[in-house]
Amino acid sequence: MSSSFFLEITVIMTAMLIAVMIFLSFFISSYFNRSIEKRVIGDVERIISIYPRGEKFLKEFNGLNLNRIFGFNISLKGKAKSISIKREQIEKRYYIKVIYPYPNSDSSIELIRDITDEKSILKNIYLIMLLITIVGFIFIIYYAYKLSSQLINPLNRLTNKFNNMNESILQPIDTKELPTEFEKLASAFNTLINKIKTSINYRKELYVGTAHELKTPLAVMRLKNQITLMKYKKSDNIRETLQQNMESIDTLNNMIHNILEYGRAEGGQFERPQRLNIIRLIAKKAEEYELLAHSRDRDFIYVFETERFMINIQPLLFMQIFQNFVQNALRFTPEGGLVKVWVHTDEENFIVDIIDEGIGVDESQNLFAPFKRSKKSTGAGLGLFLAQNAAESMGVILTLKNRSDGVRGAVASIIFPFERFLHSNHSHDLD
Repeated sequence: MSSSFFLEITVIMTAMLIAVMIFLSFFISSYFNRSIEKRVIGDVERIISIYPRGEKFLKEFNGLNLNRIFGFNISLKGKAKSISIKREQIEKRYYIKVIYPYPNSDSSIELIRDITDEKSILKNIYLIMLLITIVGFIFIIYYAYKLSSQLINPLNRLTNKFNNMNESILQPIDTKELPTEFEKLASAFNTLINKIKTSINYRKELYVGTAHELKTPLAVMRLKNQITLMKYKKSDNIRETLQQNMESIDTLNNMIHNILEYGRAEGGQFERPQRLNIIRLIAKKAEEYELLAHSRDRDFIYVFETERFMINIQPLLFMQIFQNFVQNALRFTPEGGLVKVWVHTDEENFIVDIIDEGIGVDESQNLFAPFKRSKKSTGAGLGLFLAQNAAESMGVILTLKNRSDGVRGAVASIIFPFERFLHSNHSHDLD
C-alpha cells in the first residue's frame, strides 16, 4: 500500500470532517444564542404588553414570584437608548441580561435570566460532536486503508508484472486477479503485449528468413572460389584475390550467423523461466569449456564460493550471455594463458565473473553497442550486443572492465541483484 496515497486520503477526509464539525458547532451555537435571546426579548415584550406604563409595572409587578416561577429577575432601570444584550458568568452560573427601553417612558426594563442549563446542553452537544469526530477519524483511517489497498494493491501487482520481466516476459495479465475496475486497464496492457509479441515474432521471422536466404548463395560462392582456387598454382596472383574473396565470404557468414542468433534471442524472450540450480548449470557448461580450452592450449578453471543458488531464469538467455563471455575470454587469452570462472556473492548481488589474460578492453567505449569490436577482433561485433539484449530481458546487469589485480586482461561480469531476484516472484535458495 502507498503510504503517501493513504496519508493524502486521511488528511483530506479529516480536514473535511473537521470543517463540517466546525460549521455545525458554529451553526448550533448561533442557533442556541439566537433562540435564548429571542425568548428573553419575547418575555420582556410580553411584560410590557401587560404593563404598558412603567408606573403600573412598579405597582402591580411581583418580581419575586416571577423569579421563582420562571427563573429570571426583572427590575426597572433608567432610560436606555436601545436594546442591549449581555452575557455574564458568576461563579459557575451563566446569565443573560437584557435591557429593553420602556415605550413612552424615561425608564427601561432589565431582565436577567439564568441560562446555565442551556449552556450545559450546548456543552453536551459539543462533547457528542467531539465523540463523533473521533469516531469519524477512526472510520476515515479504516476507509483510507481499505481504499488505498483496493486501488494501490492492484497497481502494485501490475507494476511487479512489468518490473519483473525475467519471469513473466510478455505474458498476458490474468484479469481475474484484479478488481473489476482494473479489467479495462489490464486488457489494454494485454493488447499492447500482443502487439509487441507480434512485432517481435515478425522481426524474428524476418531476420531468420533473410539470413537463411543469404546463406545459400554465399555457400555457392565460397564453393566456386574453392574449386577455382584449386586450378591455380601457389605462385599465381589470382590465388590471393580468391583467398580474400573467401575471407570476405566467411566474414559475411559470421555476420549472418549473428543475425540468426539475434533473431533466436528475440524469440528466446518468450521462453518460460525455469527454477533451477544455476551453479549446476554453470558447472556443466564449464566442464565443456575446460575441454575446449585445453584443446587450444589454454588453462581453464572454475571456482564456486557457493554450492547452490536456486533461481527462476530463462536458461537459453543466460547461456547466450555466459557462452559469449567465455568464448571471448578464450579467443583473446594467448596460448598458455588462464581463463577463470569465479562465482561469488557480495552484500547486494550474486555474481558470475569470467576473467581472462587477454589484451584488456577500452573502457571509454560502449562495448555493448552493435557492431562495436576491438581492432584484433575478427567477429561481426554483435556478440556483446546480443548478450546485453538477453541481460535486459532477464533483468541482470553486465559489466566489462579491465582487471584490477595488476594482471593484464579483462573481467566480464554477470550480476544478479538481490533486490530484484529476492522478490517473491524470483524466490531462490542460497546455500
